[in-house]
Amino acid sequence: MFSSSSPFDESGDLERVQKEFSQAGKRYLSSPWSWLVWAIVLPSAALATRSLVGRVPPPAILILWSVAILVGGAVEGLLIFRRTSEQAGSGLTRWVFRAQGNISLVAVALSIILVWQGLAWILPGLWLLLLGHSFFLMGGLAFGPLRISGIVYQTGGLLALWPGGETLIVFSIATAAANLWMGWAVWQHRRGARDKVLPQP
Repeated sequence: MFSSSSPFDESGDLERVQKEFSQAGKRYLSSPWSWLVWAIVLPSAALATRSLVGRVPPPAILILWSVAILVGGAVEGLLIFRRTSEQAGSGLTRWVFRAQGNISLVAVALSIILVWQGLAWILPGLWLLLLGHSFFLMGGLAFGPLRISGIVYQTGGLLALWPGGETLIVFSIATAAANLWMGWAVWQHRRGARDKVLPQP
């Protein structure tokens, strides 16, 4: 996570980077099911939070989100790690995910500060903006529809930061739309790839 190494050399170019990352990213584009699970889990957790805030102690909300993330992550992990070893991550992939991990640490630190200062209503917008940034970045390296998903997240993040708005409802809509879009895009991508390898009549 704290490595200073970079996969880029002086002779590198964007086309090479895109090709390598696209190859490594195939395991994340192998199934639409993980995206569909996130399209259910994240909005459900947000709507449940909206109904529980003020009625249960804060640790219960934390447990709710922890369980939601564990469920979504477990499904995603099973779908990813069942792929063959030939699709294991490259040096570039590991570098990108270290960068994403660093963004997550920043988000956690900011989240703690916001809750401490009584500004928890900002959290949905913060996380939408950061997730959107990550998706937009990776979309340029691996899979174009990720960029659109990132824009949906970031748009939701800006709307969620509108004072007095329904931040958790915005979060629910944005995460459902972005992940459903990705599920559909991955399904279309896989169908197109399968049609290419099938013998023509």
